[in-house]
Amino acid sequence: MCAEMRSQGVAHEHRSLHFRVRLPSGDVVPYDPDLVARRGPLVFLIEPLEGGRSEPRRLELLAAFLDQHSPEIVLVVVAPQERLDKVPPSAYDEAYPSEDLAVVVRRIRDQNPKGMLRPFPKPTK
Repeated sequence: MCAEMRSQGVAHEHRSLHFRVRLPSGDVVPYDPDLVARRGPLVFLIEPLEGGRSEPRRLELLAAFLDQHSPEIVLVVVAPQERLDKVPPSAYDEAYPSEDLAVVVRRIRDQNPKGMLRPFPKPTK
């Protein structure tokens, strides 16, 4: 992901933002997004999902974060297509397959920093 962002000239940061998120259980947990890309007042948080035992907990955290975040923050999930199909729409603002990282990076790069956020159609599940 970083190599693609560098090749397209998209500046990014690693774990530079830190949030506290209240889960449905009432627990408050830290959330440090993997990658951050800024486009004017818009902030893209990029979360690669790699699977594993902790993924259901991670998806719960992402969904709770979305319920509590500012509209200027865009949570982007990147995962292999077969895994992406299983991610609930409540856990992201935008989702892209990791098989084509150029698409997600181009979307961030092309976002007008002074313009409105382009709508992302989510599947209905």
